[in-house]
Amino acid sequence: MLFLFFKKRASIFLNPLIRDLKIGFRLSGFKHQPLETALKSIADCGYQAVELCLEHPDLNPENPHHWSAEQLKPYLRECNLEASAVSFHGKRAGGKEKREKCSYGMKSASDLGVKVFISGSFLGHETVKFEEMCEFTSEMCVEAEKLGIDFAVEPEPGTVIHNSEDMESLIDRVKNPRLKINLDIGHSYLTENDIFDDICKWSGIFVHTHIEDMKRSIHEHLIPGEGDLDFLKIFSIFRSIGYDGYFTIDLFDIFDNPESHARRAFKALETLLT
Repeated sequence: MLFLFFKKRASIFLNPLIRDLKIGFRLSGFKHQPLETALKSIADCGYQAVELCLEHPDLNPENPHHWSAEQLKPYLRECNLEASAVSFHGKRAGGKEKREKCSYGMKSASDLGVKVFISGSFLGHETVKFEEMCEFTSEMCVEAEKLGIDFAVEPEPGTVIHNSEDMESLIDRVKNPRLKINLDIGHSYLTENDIFDDICKWSGIFVHTHIEDMKRSIHEHLIPGEGDLDFLKIFSIFRSIGYDGYFTIDLFDIFDNPESHARRAFKALETLLT
């Protein structure tokens, strides 16, 4: 209880701009830490939410000791964290593994009362891979409809759904209202001519957002302020279209000291939005 008291008190002193946003952190960056430690660290850094990634060993359904939704609920409450989404990107996974884990993850999301499940696409950009992605997405959307959640695909450079054009083709083929987008602003910066137009284009279709900084033409997720993105303008665009969902910081290769990176990212974002 003392931990919650101080966390709530600390939130009073946050910059009003960031205090009014729902800022989360992706759990995958903490996958070398026990789940209890990871969630508490994310909360200690000031985050309101966490994206629950099945890549974390304690959430991987192949682990016989993985945490269930019922185990997660009270610990999330204790940490004063919301679950922004459940995800399994699985771009290197085979079709069978991807289907099984996404099905499990969507059921977990439903059990947790989370409305969004996020998936990446397969590696590659061949026509046969696109057809496989269409079939997979159609199947997942049928399951998502039964569970009352959205199935959000994340466009990512180097995968079948590489950019906005590919995402548009997938939406046109699948034709299911449960198919949504997890918009990663760094990926958009790499693949689109204008990141601001891309945000506006998908207004009402993206249901969750990944944020990180990025340098032009280099796919490396950076702490806000270390790349070329204009965060003040980006968040101004999000406000102008009425987006009120989660912004989840997505950093890779931080396993040596994930809490330090998460804390620096939160403080950097707060500074940039001042």
